[in-house]
Amino acid sequence: MTPKIKRILNVITVILVIIIGFTLSWIAGVAIIVLILGYFTYKSRSAIYAHRGNLAYMRGDRDQALILMEKAYRTDAILPKHQIGYGFLLMKVGELGKAEDIFNEVLHQTATRDMIMQAKINLATVYWLQNKRDEAYDSLKEISQEVKNTLVYGNFGYFQILRGELETALAYNLEAYAYNDSDLTIMDNLAQNYYLLDRLDEADEMYTKLMGKTPKHAESYYYYALTLQKLGRKQGAIEQINKAMEKELALITPLTKGDIDALASELREVEADKLEA
Repeated sequence: MTPKIKRILNVITVILVIIIGFTLSWIAGVAIIVLILGYFTYKSRSAIYAHRGNLAYMRGDRDQALILMEKAYRTDAILPKHQIGYGFLLMKVGELGKAEDIFNEVLHQTATRDMIMQAKINLATVYWLQNKRDEAYDSLKEISQEVKNTLVYGNFGYFQILRGELETALAYNLEAYAYNDSDLTIMDNLAQNYYLLDRLDEADEMYTKLMGKTPKHAESYYYYALTLQKLGRKQGAIEQINKAMEKELALITPLTKGDIDALASELREVEADKLEA
């Protein structure tokens, strides 16, 4: 019996039970409806907790999000996608060992290809944050040879940049851009790749496209500021570094807030000297 047919039969069974209840009395019918609603609410509690946790995270309430996602995780019916979401949140707060365990659980408990891929990508991120860089890179490289999609292109393209394999990374990031030229991560990777290769006009062109989509991480604005600085467009560089100071750093990044502050100070000093002169 297929899952679809099973769901249809379950719905028919519920309807028949409600009808039988109302044939006995309206009280019995209402009672059955209340019991059924209570049962489905109980069975769906994991998804409800996870949804509330996602909303809390979007509001910036990370502590509440962790509490709710922990409750979702402790239920027997948690879905793999919610486990992955909980693991990602644990990475954000630095609980790498626990996140690693959760991603491994997903790999052992699900046969869904998409969930397996997402768990492996997140596990590679955990390895990188644990300074197991070769293991992280090799894991993503293996995935990139098996899967061609936006998520894989974005993650492996960035790992290649972090490894300093800039020419190889450029070929891969151009392939990624041809696959999806509107994804922020892919665009950001290509722009940064161009900057690091000192191909400044191409970096400027790509960053201009990227800024139209308002990227959320500080790195985009920082490297665009560096690009504009090298191109002699100091005022534009100051505008971008000011935006970088208002943004959060990505989970995996070679930058620190100190790097951003240092570039901001340098650009402002140059501008001040220019005004004095």
